[in-house]
Amino acid sequence: MSQSGGAVQAAKKKGQEMVKALLDLVILALLLAGAGFGGYFWGLHERLAPIQEVPPGTANALQPSAVAATPAPVKTVTEPTKTESATAAPAKSGKTKYWITSSGEDYIGYSITVKVNDNPVDSFFGPGKNVDVSRYVNAGNNEISFEAKALGKEYDKHKSDPNAVLTVQLVKGPHVQDEFKSSDVLVTYKRNASEKEDFNDSENFTAK
Repeated sequence: MSQSGGAVQAAKKKGQEMVKALLDLVILALLLAGAGFGGYFWGLHERLAPIQEVPPGTANALQPSAVAATPAPVKTVTEPTKTESATAAPAKSGKTKYWITSSGEDYIGYSITVKVNDNPVDSFFGPGKNVDVSRYVNAGNNEISFEAKALGKEYDKHKSDPNAVLTVQLVKGPHVQDEFKSSDVLVTYKRNASEKEDFNDSENFTAK
């Protein structure tokens, strides 16, 4: 046999040995995998298998009464804890409002100018006017003044009738409104059509 023929035979033999080694490794891997899966399924079967009674005296065995008394696991549901913010606090009342309102007859021959703590508010000729003066009112003692200016006969639509009266009032309440309780009136000032002189009057009132 030539040297070239011997080399071919040696190479072929070496290749067969390598193939055999690879097949051995594959078989070993399959055996290991099968053993692992078998152990897993066996353990799962044991966990899911029903509890069976065993002869008395068996080590680590539970008595039938203990097995029956063992409660099944119960899933606990915890309710959300109520926080302080979940409880609605009572709404606080708003800041007290103070306003000047006019009522009675219009054009009685007077213009009544009102000031609160020396702050000019507005002039009143007739009824139906509301002016918010809350920004001028301080906690404690306050002063309101009324300057009634006689305008003459051309502004007197009531022929000097003393019953034709224009009333200006200082009122307090939760908000400015046309309707209010008499107990909410702090100051009342009146002039009538029979009067022809100028007047300057002032009063004090207390705000809380």
